[in-house]
Amino acid sequence: MKIGIVSDIHGNIHALKAVEEALNREGVEEVWSLGDTIGYGAFPSECVSWVRENCSKAVLGNHELAALGFVEPEELNDVAAKAVRWSRERLSREDIAYLRSLPLHDTAYGCRLVHDTPAAPGSMEYILDKGSAYRALLSLKEKVCLFGHTHIPVAYRLLGSAVDKLSLPIVLIRGGRYLINPGSVGQPRDKDPRASFGVLDLEENAFYLHRIEYNVKEAARAILNAGLPEFLAARLLLGV
Repeated sequence: MKIGIVSDIHGNIHALKAVEEALNREGVEEVWSLGDTIGYGAFPSECVSWVRENCSKAVLGNHELAALGFVEPEELNDVAAKAVRWSRERLSREDIAYLRSLPLHDTAYGCRLVHDTPAAPGSMEYILDKGSAYRALLSLKEKVCLFGHTHIPVAYRLLGSAVDKLSLPIVLIRGGRYLINPGSVGQPRDKDPRASFGVLDLEENAFYLHRIEYNVKEAARAILNAGLPEFLAARLLLGV
C-alpha cells in the first residue's frame, strides 16, 4: 500500500495540482496532509477543498490555528500574519467547519502525523537539528512520525541513544524510530523551488521523497495579483 504525504501546501494550487498528477502516477491509495494548507499562497479555499476531498488523514498547521482564532496571527511574523488574515477572509463556511474538525495530531498504520513536533503538537516548535529531533523522538510511541512545518525535507532515526540524520530521497524503515519530513508542496525553503512531497510504501517499509516541477511563475503572479506581499512571490522563485 502506497500513501502520499503532503505538507505545507500554503494556498499554492499550481504546485498542488502538479503534485496530484505525480501522486496518481505513483499509484497511491491514500493521501495524508500534515497541515498548513493555507497561508502565503493565493488559493486557500481551493487547497482546503482539495485536502477535504482527497486526504483520508489531515492535521492542523499553525496557519490554520491562526485562521481559526486558536492563536493570534501576531504570533506569526508580519508577512505570515497578513497572509493568514487575507486567507481567512476567503475561506467558506464549509472550509472553516472542515478545518475545525481536524486534530492537532493523528495516527494511522503505526505512524504519528503532526505538523510541528510530536513532543508538543500545536506549539509551533521547529525540528531543525539533531537536538530537537532527539527530544521529539523520545516522546514518540510509534515507529514513524511524519511532520512538516520547516518546509525542508529531512529524516532522522533514533537507534539506541543515538540520533542520525538520514540521507534522502529514500529512507528504509527498519530498526529504531523515525522522524520524516516530506518538505513543502507550496513553498519549499531548501533552495529548490520544485514542489516537494513523499510516498510512504507500507509494503516495502520505505519512504520516498519526490520533487516535481510546476509553473512557479504563475503561482508567483497570482500572489502579486491578489495583493499579497511581494516577498511571498519572490521566495517561490528561489525556493527559500
